Amino acid sequence: MTETSISTGLYLWLAGLLLLIGWLLLRHWRQRNPISVADTAVHLPPPHLMTSQEHRAFIAVLLGGGLLLIVLGQLTFSQLPLPARWADGAMMLLGGALFLWAGSRVRPDGLADDQVALRLHQLAQRLQVTGWQVMLLFFSVVLSLLAWLAAGDQGLARRWDVSVAAWLLAIGFALIGSVPLAEWRYWLRRGLGLARWEWWFLLGLFVGAWLLRGTAVTQFPNTFSGDEGSAGLHAARFVQGEVDNWFTIGWFSFPSLYYALQSVFIELFGQTIEALRFLAALGGTLAVLATYFLARSMFGKETAVAAAILMMGSHYHIHMSRIGLNNVWDSLFVALTLAGVWAGWRSGKRLPWVLGGLALGLGQYFYVSVRVLPLLLLIWVVGLWWRRRDQWKQQFVNFVMCAGTAVITLLPLGIYFATHWAEFQAPLNRVTIVGERLASMAELQNQSEIMIVLRQMGLAALGFTHESLRLLYEPGVPLLLPIAAGLFLVGLAWLIFRFDARSGLLLLPLLSVVVLSGFSQDPPASQRFILALPSAMIVVGLPIGLVFSWLRQLWPGGSAWVGLSTAVVLFGLVLIDITFYFGGLFETYTLGGQNTIVATQIAYDLKDEPETPAVYFFGFPRMGYFSLATIPYLVPEIDAVDVVEPLTEPPDWIIRRPTMVIFLPERLNELDFVEAKFGNGRYEEIRDEQNRLLYAVYRLEP
Repeated sequence: MTETSISTGLYLWLAGLLLLIGWLLLRHWRQRNPISVADTAVHLPPPHLMTSQEHRAFIAVLLGGGLLLIVLGQLTFSQLPLPARWADGAMMLLGGALFLWAGSRVRPDGLADDQVALRLHQLAQRLQVTGWQVMLLFFSVVLSLLAWLAAGDQGLARRWDVSVAAWLLAIGFALIGSVPLAEWRYWLRRGLGLARWEWWFLLGLFVGAWLLRGTAVTQFPNTFSGDEGSAGLHAARFVQGEVDNWFTIGWFSFPSLYYALQSVFIELFGQTIEALRFLAALGGTLAVLATYFLARSMFGKETAVAAAILMMGSHYHIHMSRIGLNNVWDSLFVALTLAGVWAGWRSGKRLPWVLGGLALGLGQYFYVSVRVLPLLLLIWVVGLWWRRRDQWKQQFVNFVMCAGTAVITLLPLGIYFATHWAEFQAPLNRVTIVGERLASMAELQNQSEIMIVLRQMGLAALGFTHESLRLLYEPGVPLLLPIAAGLFLVGLAWLIFRFDARSGLLLLPLLSVVVLSGFSQDPPASQRFILALPSAMIVVGLPIGLVFSWLRQLWPGGSAWVGLSTAVVLFGLVLIDITFYFGGLFETYTLGGQNTIVATQIAYDLKDEPETPAVYFFGFPRMGYFSLATIPYLVPEIDAVDVVEPLTEPPDWIIRRPTMVIFLPERLNELDFVEAKFGNGRYEEIRDEQNRLLYAVYRLEP
């Protein structure tokens, strides 16, 4: 079945469902007979189940929601293909039916004979909300579907404004409709419940994390990788108006929302390295704060302070926050999701659950490691059902609301992936060894496939403490430097020794990295650890927080020296990582390798030219001018030609403007042919800090 036929089937199915709902409402409205208050007493629940005020709110939501569907649907209708118009038309008819039905209830005795409202109110009571909130939840689903319809599956949305507005409204309605009114009042009075010193600490944490992530971004790393350039080129397409759809994919089959957000910085700062890397720095900074809230909800303030400071100074997290890719954002969303779920489970409050579901849904719009998080939460919830069934039953509605919020948030992108399954699988297929790769590895290494998978899992586990990270970030060290690694092992042992629901939730991301790496290429691959980093930092900070708490209990009068000693330890651990990253790391490590060094330097040289030159590039077979997106992103205005075949005679070029002929060292012997044709050029060599030749330039004037 083709993707087009799948999409058409979805449109028709959606249209049929919406028409059925609208027909039932209109049928009820037309065939209804006047009912007296006395008659309704026999058939309806006691009137106190729904007050007049709640009924007025219910009717107002129906009126407003119905009009909203009509207006947004009308704005979208003319931009849709025929199959999608059926669904959009059904959505407008549904809005009209709801509007008419609600309008018929606008009278003094509306509550008495409104059986549907009373039945919905009964359902709402089971969900611990009100009838009008249930309708907000209904509208949130319909609006999320409308966002998908208005977006379409191309780079340019059918109606960008409607798709974005409908999606944001759907999320807002889901949040408002999911949480009981009494709890909203509770949170409005209480706020986050932070002490004054915590607000100052969080402010300092934000500033410190940003300074380590968002400053000198062109120096650390000092190269600009082709992957970053590719992401930047797609983000630039948003600025140029070539694409605008938030609910499809961009470069490398990653969801397009991240590139849309990057385009905001490109619009502000131009097509520069800083513009591309600032968004990652922001995500990393927010992840540090989210780690504080996760650790605080699980283990208290002492461990939270330690974990957040360690996260702030982590050499791995600093690096992932300083490259212009979407990876680091997964550390934010996993921390927010786990914090919401655990705070909701522990307190029984609905809002943390719903915010956790929102973070879970939003996370799917960024890097792919967070895609395993719904499965991890499902495993955890099943474990709760098995071990704590009574408490699980009490919180079942909270589970449902959490999942529902995640689904509503994800729905437009989720339907896109459902109809373009190959795009969903693409990031996973690029790295998996399952299938022919695993069979080939088993044959080559003369081992069983099971042993290879287990060995890879072992390498991934050692990546936390002993085995050097690889691929996207190759620092020559594991995730945790020696002292932090020792604390990690202590914290891990403590959590396993005192295993409970809290430990299980915290350790599942760590376990997932180990297990999934067994089926992926080149463990321990650095980019796959981003999901586990908040958990890892909390595990490292746990022994520090516990010892601090124990010492304060043993010496109540010695809080000052206990606090000072703990601060010194934390400062020392952070200083080790910061010194490692900003000290000697980049003397041996290069983001992207030798070709990236060359491409970055060429881009800088081209940007410094007083007049935009033409370029002939002699780089094949090692690299081409366009093989890395580094140069095209930073200097998009350059007209360049890759000279693929080696010259055997002088070229037939016609020089009409300043021209740079760039040679990699291995093709420098072809300069003789260029000089034979253009003898008046100016030759120069570009070398690195070790005086090694990067490339040579022969400058020509018309």
